[in-house]
Amino acid sequence: MRKNIGGVLFLAAMTVSMAVSQEQVATISPQKPKVGDEIVITYNLASKAANLRNVKEITAEVLVMRDGEMPSLQEIPMKKSDKLWKGSFKLSDQKARVMLLRFSSGEMKDDNGENSWDVLVYGSNSQPLKGAHLQRASLLQRGAIIDFKVAKDMEGAKAELAKERELYPDNWVATTTSWSLLMREKPGDETKAAIKGELEQLYGAHKDDEEAVAGLLNWFEQTGQKERADDIRRSAVAANPKGKIAESKRQSEIFAERDGAKRLELLEQFLADFPQQGQMLENYQMMRINFLIQAQQIDKAATLLESMAKKDGGLYNELAWSLIEKGEQLEKAVGWAKKGVGLLRNPDPATKPPYFSAVQWKKGLETQLGFTLDTYAFGLAKMGKDQEAEKAYEEAYALTKGGQPEINERVVECYVKNGKYSKAMATAVECVRKGKHSDKLVEQYKAAYIKAKGSEKGFDEALNEAKNLAKIDLRKEILKDRVNKPAIDFALKSLDGKTVRLSELKGKVVVVDFWATWCGPCTASFPFLQQVCEKYKANPNVVILTLNTWERVTGAEREALVKKFMEENKYTFPVLYDEGFVEKYGVEGIPTKFIIDKKGMIQFKSIGFMGGPKMIDEMTMQIEMLLDDNFYSSMN
Repeated sequence: MRKNIGGVLFLAAMTVSMAVSQEQVATISPQKPKVGDEIVITYNLASKAANLRNVKEITAEVLVMRDGEMPSLQEIPMKKSDKLWKGSFKLSDQKARVMLLRFSSGEMKDDNGENSWDVLVYGSNSQPLKGAHLQRASLLQRGAIIDFKVAKDMEGAKAELAKERELYPDNWVATTTSWSLLMREKPGDETKAAIKGELEQLYGAHKDDEEAVAGLLNWFEQTGQKERADDIRRSAVAANPKGKIAESKRQSEIFAERDGAKRLELLEQFLADFPQQGQMLENYQMMRINFLIQAQQIDKAATLLESMAKKDGGLYNELAWSLIEKGEQLEKAVGWAKKGVGLLRNPDPATKPPYFSAVQWKKGLETQLGFTLDTYAFGLAKMGKDQEAEKAYEEAYALTKGGQPEINERVVECYVKNGKYSKAMATAVECVRKGKHSDKLVEQYKAAYIKAKGSEKGFDEALNEAKNLAKIDLRKEILKDRVNKPAIDFALKSLDGKTVRLSELKGKVVVVDFWATWCGPCTASFPFLQQVCEKYKANPNVVILTLNTWERVTGAEREALVKKFMEENKYTFPVLYDEGFVEKYGVEGIPTKFIIDKKGMIQFKSIGFMGGPKMIDEMTMQIEMLLDDNFYSSMN
């Protein structure tokens, strides 16, 4: 059962230490916190569920979900008194709507079993502020925000939306969010028809509110009323050329444009017509720099970057890489990379995103520093400065923990150039063992081996030994994350018009991959999924199904979009049109793959796309394990 602080975790600040329940891990007071209140947080070691024991310090991390803005994180140092850790802060953010709570101590954390405690923010009338229930609904629907996790609960999300609409009938966002849930659960003409009637009423009530109308236009399009949406948009832009609807229309045009030069032109004209401020201005400046780099206007991008108050070391890396990769203007590019390295080593505290903890920010900077050092080293190597490059490469490799195959191959290559054959071989073996190697790295490994040993005799055996050890490690990793839960049956229409029922595929190993055409990681993974498909196309006991979901268009338009995508990319794996099973399978983000055994049990689940070769190796091993009749599967 989910624990909401607002409902069950409360005590007066003056009596917390006397009255904390033995079973309660965390408490917050007052019971109904308001903006301006001093918030007192306790962590109770007397509770059996508390897992931060025998630690020297604890920090309470409070993620404040804000109305219409990005969340902000409060890090509150706790002080220990007997069995209680206590800390406090003043809630001063006028946009605060929900507070999410967890506790950390170094690398350890207590987030209530990936179900962070939460509490709504109240007004002076003792009712949750407008948007509070909406924010909680969004949280329950997604199951996470930033890296704060909660138990995903679609029914709970619906209940929160109902409360929001009851308290604040004018909150049109709560209504459209309800429609989104309905469309995901029951896509189709019947749902669209139900939404249409309510949409017309909502538009009538908010037609003088440009922000609301801008949000509703998408719903006219989703319910098959594109001409009506175009008419409303055209009239609104004519009446107010600098209004919200005009701004939204221009933003859409920027992102719809595929030509880089035209997209840059549209962005620059947009910024001239719709001046931005604060964080939005910074975001658009960074976008403009990226567009300038893509358009090969490197010097103009550098001038803009230099003019920014908050200078981003990662953007200097992008500038440098764009030239170093082509071997152009190396001295200038290496200088930019070096500046990026300096900024990342000594970052401006003002550049820390408000929703990152100090630890998260530090880790992110270290990774970015690793990438930038690699760029710097790559430039030095192209200038023939291999000794200097080696030092930078070594640090890049350490900071990225040997997890980037391209960096790894450059490190090994540099060692070979500098005659460090033993280091080259040791690093290469380590990368092969981790499954973080490329064909080029293997070539460099072989070159180092021949130089060190005098011939290639024994190389294949050494390489295969490393690969076999990698397979053993990968198998252990795979089994550690085994799911072993029954797969939910579905009967869905395929791209060729047939109906595919999962339960009819028992006795086969089935891959189910949820995806959408707009999802970059999904489409990036598909060339590698195609390779897996080719590998098993002659095996009748392996079935690969890709379930198209969460598309931004529906009906015939969706089917035409997916068909065109598959034909253009020449993919041959089957596509099914999902009808709400993405929610029933508890998918939090796409791509998400499930691999189901012969008995209809989900054995493995993977989220996202972390690189093609590893994906192929992992899927192949998972499929082979499940094809083996000795693999144990249980309904228990």
